[in-house]
Amino acid sequence: MSTLGSRALVALLPVVAAFGACTVDEPLRPRGDGPAVARAMGFFARERASDPLVEARRAYERDALFREARFVDAVAPGHLFDSTRIDEAAIESGSIGVDTLWQIGAQLFHHELSPAEGLGGADLPFPRRFHSGFRGGPDATSCASCHWRGGMAGAGDGADQAYLQGDGDRASSALPRDPISLVGAGYVELAAREMSAELAAQREALAAFAKATGRVARAPIRAKGVEFGVLSVDSEGRVDPLELVGVDADLVVRPFGHKGSFSSLRDAVEDALLVHHGLQTSHLVAARPRIVAKLGPYPADDPDGDGVVDEITEGQLSALTAFVAMTEVPIEDVPDSPLVSVSMLAEGRARFVAIGCASCHVPTLELASTRWALPSRTGGAPLVVELDREGADPKLRPRATDGRYALSLYSDLKRHDMGESLAERRSDRGVPSAQFVTRPLWGLAASAPYLHDGRAPTIHEAIILHDGEAREARDAYVALGEAGQAPLRVFLQSLTRAPTYTVR
Repeated sequence: MSTLGSRALVALLPVVAAFGACTVDEPLRPRGDGPAVARAMGFFARERASDPLVEARRAYERDALFREARFVDAVAPGHLFDSTRIDEAAIESGSIGVDTLWQIGAQLFHHELSPAEGLGGADLPFPRRFHSGFRGGPDATSCASCHWRGGMAGAGDGADQAYLQGDGDRASSALPRDPISLVGAGYVELAAREMSAELAAQREALAAFAKATGRVARAPIRAKGVEFGVLSVDSEGRVDPLELVGVDADLVVRPFGHKGSFSSLRDAVEDALLVHHGLQTSHLVAARPRIVAKLGPYPADDPDGDGVVDEITEGQLSALTAFVAMTEVPIEDVPDSPLVSVSMLAEGRARFVAIGCASCHVPTLELASTRWALPSRTGGAPLVVELDREGADPKLRPRATDGRYALSLYSDLKRHDMGESLAERRSDRGVPSAQFVTRPLWGLAASAPYLHDGRAPTIHEAIILHDGEAREARDAYVALGEAGQAPLRVFLQSLTRAPTYTVR
């Protein structure tokens, strides 16, 4: 055992002793039933050293701590999970620092769950490859088991696909989904919130005009330069959605999920815990009326009947959501190679715009603020994080020219009809089968395979498979020929993530 590892194990020995009286036949208990033991274990870090050797050394040290802690967990099962059982009241009081909160969220993201911690249910034991309706699998023991490519909270490989809303038995009954990269999710939520606010303001202006004149008010609407069709509002404030494009009638931009199913990052995380792990949050269990098809048929405070109650507390959900929100911002990087010149990169960027890719994959969306807030669902104060200062490295930096924040997202966060060739068997949560939200291209090179079901192993094939509203841009790409396509692929390959150091 390494010296560093020995120190870590010695430091954790009191924790082992505290669990020494547990018996192997102890019944399943509510998680967090005893005193709070949530704490940052030091396995993960938001900040990166500029010196690669220093960063590599730190990665080794963190890995040693993690390995030793897993030995402690082998002696006292539940030790690592209980380290994430943070109290929501402590978060809302401001007594938990941002770094501690981020680390606890990262610990939960990487934790390998067990049935004793709520994995699965009495009627849905782990594993279940093909989901059963909206209750899901469970199909994974940790978030990180599917979100790993390119670094923490990345995309997944083809083997990590989920098969949603099936009959629990056949792949053909389900909707295949490739794991999406989660990096920069807090900024994505901020952009969507600001766009929704812009659209709501235009709706209110039209409603006021319609009420004053007694006539239907009708006008094109847009947010951050993205057009969402034409909105009509009558004198009673009722919205006619028939001419809206890429957004629901409530004018809420929903950037999360391949189909644009969630506007809130917390809601997306909460749903993922349920369908991929069978973990039910305290909030969902307490909600009334209870949705049996989503939670399970069993009574009282254990609707999935697995003998574990209070599986995910509100504090744990807040920490996990904050971790995902505070993930890094992808970068643009080109290797120092004689085969790839600055002029080739510039040529590819120009062609990306010229052939129409940028009409949906909008290169930049400006942000009014980088302050991310998670509203309380218990009546307390919101959790507030200044992402430009407190997020993980690399962080979003203001432009040197005007101090404003430009999000190089390469997305309009809008749904588009991608044609019959990409259409699914049925609609998903009310979104038509051929409609998908424009995936952000930042971090693209580190997130293969591509498209909603991972059918495209390379960037080139992903472009070729575009259809529907993207057919014209696809055809323009094909017409470029190999020599003309190469600079565009070089540009897209430059959209990546900062290097990370992993000990294996």
